[in-house]
Amino acid sequence: MIDVLCSGRFVDVGVAECWATLLDEGVYLCSESTMHRILREHGLAGQRRQRQPGQHRRPRVVATAPNMVWVWDISRLPGPRRGVWFYLYAIWDLWSRKTVGWCVDTVETAEIAERLITVTCRRERIDRHQLTIHSDRGAQMTAGTISELYDQLGIRRSLSRPRVSNDNPHAEAGFKTLKYRPDWPTRFATIDDAVAHCEGFFDWSNNEHHHTGIGLLTPADRHAGNGRRINTARQTVLDDAHARHPQRFPHGRPTPPRQPARVWINPTELHAR
Repeated sequence: MIDVLCSGRFVDVGVAECWATLLDEGVYLCSESTMHRILREHGLAGQRRQRQPGQHRRPRVVATAPNMVWVWDISRLPGPRRGVWFYLYAIWDLWSRKTVGWCVDTVETAEIAERLITVTCRRERIDRHQLTIHSDRGAQMTAGTISELYDQLGIRRSLSRPRVSNDNPHAEAGFKTLKYRPDWPTRFATIDDAVAHCEGFFDWSNNEHHHTGIGLLTPADRHAGNGRRINTARQTVLDDAHARHPQRFPHGRPTPPRQPARVWINPTELHAR
């Protein structure tokens, strides 16, 4: 109960607000009076003041290779009728934009996220102290089970500031791409339908979609380290076109789109240039 009341999601709100929010989500942990009693017993019953924005530091992480930084989030998928949802858990590699792990479930819990992260780390052969994982401050992201998993696997954690969606832009962009595709359905009749749709989307996103943020590579090619080979082949094609029709290139020899050597979340002004 202390973990819930002091989580990033509820630390700034009153007990009644916390209790009502959980109840509306189908979660009953204890009564309001029990919440107050637990806070008093742990010396946490003082006024729960709204934090000032400046108290949370702006997160800054950078990736220069695959499997250095992952970002993850959970998004609701519309179910067969109003008020029924499926939940898509997804993990992206910051440097390559590849979706390295995902699953769909009927509930939103830290335990499901823990299993997904564990399986994905094993599949990607993540070593201790290799990886930083960035997320927002939702209840699942800040749960004690996730913190214990990070400690066990030697993973560093990075968190967005409260109510600042731009601190996790790559996850937001991934979900937006999913939901703005022409084949996005109005609703999913079953969880199997949701899983099948996501399978097709992530296969396309990883293996066919040429992402502008990584020099028009596919995330799978970028993740596998094929960028230099692909750029060399592209340059050969462009050089041949330039040699045959130089008048079509008034600005000189064309080059392929630049592939960034570093990918940031919230770069400093110096690194953003």
